[in-house]
Amino acid sequence: MSPSLEHLIENEDLGIEILHPGGLEITGELAELCHIGKNTKVLDIASGTGESAFYLVQNFGCHVTGIDISDSMIKRARKKAIDTGIIIKFKKGDAHDLAFDDNTFDVVISECAVSFLNKEQAIGEMVRVVKPGGSVGIHDIYWKESASEHMKSRFAEIERERPETLEGWGDLFKRAGLVDVIMLDRLSLVQRWREEIKKRIGFTGQLKIFFKVFRDRGLSGLKNVRESMEIFQSQHLGYGIIIGKKP
Repeated sequence: MSPSLEHLIENEDLGIEILHPGGLEITGELAELCHIGKNTKVLDIASGTGESAFYLVQNFGCHVTGIDISDSMIKRARKKAIDTGIIIKFKKGDAHDLAFDDNTFDVVISECAVSFLNKEQAIGEMVRVVKPGGSVGIHDIYWKESASEHMKSRFAEIERERPETLEGWGDLFKRAGLVDVIMLDRLSLVQRWREEIKKRIGFTGQLKIFFKVFRDRGLSGLKNVRESMEIFQSQHLGYGIIIGKKP
């Protein structure tokens, strides 16, 4: 299996808590669009180290439950909860089969994660557990119309991500039964994110990734990582927010 660049950055623990473009700025925008406020019951799918969950609780006064498939992410998030004294439930869970009853949450969100998943199944589960009148919201990468099928295929092989076009994301939400669906282009965040990630990783972090890939995958692994970087830096990927309401 090809080494995922995002997976490498996350699991090498390079001191980066937020991997998605826009950082907490786009988390805040997503929260406002989903009408998260005091006492709103929120489910954060693929909550990672919990950085966004803590931000939401501290800035919006909501109640957050975070789930993630990664044991290491859950461990790091729970440690933060203990260290900060902020009450947030972090559970190991599968986005394709959420361990919650129907109509449990006021809002369900997922940040830069759904393109890794079986999109239809994951969005269907998000809709199932949100209450009628509640919002489902994500932000994620999207393909521009200029992207070739070869590029999409290679990106899926290397990064295991299968984004939609921005319109395609909206169609998925509508097919899942959501209404009042909006798609907002946030392409400008991508370049800033690239620069921030490179700065935070630093030269030492880049060397660490280089040697790990070379040790585990050899020259072919390095070639894949380089190709992934070129796709991320190309003009064929964008970034967007997608919101819908459950009738």
